Amino acid sequence: MESDPAEWSCTVDLSIDDVRSLHSSITYLIEIWPGSPARPASEQEYLHYVKNQLFAMMMDYNYNYLTGEK
Repeated sequence: MESDPAEWSCTVDLSIDDVRSLHSSITYLIEIWPGSPARPASEQEYLHYVKNQLFAMMMDYNYNYLTGEK
């Protein structure tokens, strides 16, 4: 029985430093992205999606660990 690759997923544990590094890397990749037709336009949309998700993770960390009383 073959599985559908679209249904596959995994969980990865990342430190906040890992998330920041990935966000920085994705931001740089968006800046140097060669554009369509060299790369599919959907790739750029996906990069922006990932960047926004990583940013949300950083903001969640900031809110929960860097603000308020400890």
